[in-house]
Amino acid sequence: MLVKISWRNIWRNSARSLVIIIAIVLGVLGGNFSAAIRLGVERQNFKETVEHQVSHIQLHHPEFIANPEAHYRIEDGLKVAGEISQHPEVAVVSPRIVFDGMAASANMNTGVRIKGVDPELETATTDLGNLVSSGSYFSEPGRLPSVITGKELADELNVEVGSRIVLTFQDVAGEMVSASFRIEGLYEVTSTAFEKRNLFVRSDDLNELIGDQEAVTEIAVVLHDVDTYRKVSGELQNTYPDISVRHWADMQPSLYYSLEFLNQNLIWIVGLIILGVSFGLLNTILMSVLERVRELGILMAIGMKKAKVFGMIVFETTILAIIGGTAGLVLSWGMIRYLNNRGVDIAAFGGEGMGDFGYASVIYPELDTAFYFQVALVIVAFAILAACYPAWKAIRLVPAEAVREE
Repeated sequence: MLVKISWRNIWRNSARSLVIIIAIVLGVLGGNFSAAIRLGVERQNFKETVEHQVSHIQLHHPEFIANPEAHYRIEDGLKVAGEISQHPEVAVVSPRIVFDGMAASANMNTGVRIKGVDPELETATTDLGNLVSSGSYFSEPGRLPSVITGKELADELNVEVGSRIVLTFQDVAGEMVSASFRIEGLYEVTSTAFEKRNLFVRSDDLNELIGDQEAVTEIAVVLHDVDTYRKVSGELQNTYPDISVRHWADMQPSLYYSLEFLNQNLIWIVGLIILGVSFGLLNTILMSVLERVRELGILMAIGMKKAKVFGMIVFETTILAIIGGTAGLVLSWGMIRYLNNRGVDIAAFGGEGMGDFGYASVIYPELDTAFYFQVALVIVAFAILAACYPAWKAIRLVPAEAVREE
């Protein structure tokens, strides 16, 4: 009976009810969209930074991190990499020879990080082969050894695919070495800073130049389940106490804390928007109560208990919230799914500059299914809270006075 009465009361003033329902729909739609954009940006950043650049775990000589030079090698690096690859949680292991050096063309020279890699293992680790946008990926033998550079670095050096560049670096004995390489391909990632800084050559070519065919200065590890990164890194550190083991959260602390903040506080961001809409809902119900003072007085005078009057007001508010919330959740789910497939291109609004900070100019909003259920609970909770004051005002009416109201 209370539900029927509440439903009829809502549509006594249909225009007012529709306005508050639309307000709830827009509030939920805007809150979910902003949350989806924020989460989509951070997850894209995680994919670009962790999966395409640093990997889940890296191992180095303890002195290498401060001084990335060729003579800070991991002892028996290839053997260590082979042992790590047998770990049940590990998907791929890529041993590399990495150090800083200089890249020079006929027009320009700049500091770079030179990475000697196994082409197949590196593609399995960072998907480098699929990131090559022009040229080829270590598939064209030539007179000079091949190098894969970032598109931004190629632009800075004013070179292109097929051009020759000279790399200068120190060998394992600390002597300076210079060698010519042919640009075989250009790769592209979201981070322009990474593109300008990093280039890739075959580890066999680089090891021959530095004077150690089995040199390894970095071991990149990709896990089957990224959530096990702390457990696996701890196990590797215990197994190899003389090697520095760092996981992605150590190497990218700002990204880690940003994701942690989102995971813990994203629902509160949407909750604040819904809270603002709830004040409009409170005002609507309060107006409805004040317009029905005489009617409520009559109901209580003929025996309706205050608990039922209170419940009737709460039902009215909750029904409005459920209608608006359900419509908002369905519309936001459809919109986010559509935009997740197409992407939101913000390049026209200055989004191209986001690459300087490691962010893409095309954003793919996304939300987990569980998040929609959390938002639904927040909507109902705030609706009940918004109903408490109007309902309290209703049950405090004195029937004998209320029935005389005009």
